Amino acid sequence: MKKLFFLLPVLIVVFGFITQKYLDDNLKKLLAQFNVSEGDAKSTVLYNIAGPSYYIPNVKILKSLALNDRAEMVELIGSGIKEYVNTQEFINNYNEFRETRKPSEPEKPKYSDELKEEQKASLNNTIKEMEANMKNLQADQKPMFEEIINQLKQQLKDIDDPEKSLYTPQTDDIIKQSYEQQLEYYAADLKIWNEEYPVNNPKPLIKKWLDGFLSKSKDIDFNAQLKTVNKRQVFVNPEYEKKDSQWKLYFRAGKEPVEAARKFASNWLSELK
Repeated sequence: MKKLFFLLPVLIVVFGFITQKYLDDNLKKLLAQFNVSEGDAKSTVLYNIAGPSYYIPNVKILKSLALNDRAEMVELIGSGIKEYVNTQEFINNYNEFRETRKPSEPEKPKYSDELKEEQKASLNNTIKEMEANMKNLQADQKPMFEEIINQLKQQLKDIDDPEKSLYTPQTDDIIKQSYEQQLEYYAADLKIWNEEYPVNNPKPLIKKWLDGFLSKSKDIDFNAQLKTVNKRQVFVNPEYEKKDSQWKLYFRAGKEPVEAARKFASNWLSELK
């Protein structure tokens, strides 16, 4: 027999989408049945949608739901969800999340003059430290340190030698070109970010999430046969056993709840387009 392992977006995000304003008695009872507080529920909403995540709280309770109650439960939860996504509370949370997805602007580069001074300071500090440490060395160890110090001093001189220095106008040109290219990439990424996460509008994110559910939950063979191997159930058809965990999850949920969820998700998606 198939065991209930109920998973569908419109059910799972009830734990993130429903506020006190829209919690009628039935929804309150449902949250209580799953032993999920409203505060805990809200804290996972964007994680569930943006992940996308299909976290299942209290699976044993989900398995115990009566078969006839499942479609009704989907409709009940879906209605609450659709109300909440239009509230200012949810929009504010979405906007905060949106900022975390914003591309980082490239840092302004350092050019030759600044890089040259930084290297000089570094070399001078190294020379100073080595000269101080050399005073405490044995006589036979000092020649090696003196050679290294002389090499560092020569590097210090070469920095200002136009024939030997790496810090040239050509170097600055390369740095500038690289920075300009980074700015172009940043502008392109920023455009994509604004398209995928428009301010005050979580609909594209929700649509993408619902599309993902409909894609993953299609073509489930609910009549697939199971057998017991080493005290665990596996599919008789080896091809089904190779399916990912999401496919198997919908199979275990059963035909009725999955089809109810797909219907709700399809209707909601058509409203968002």
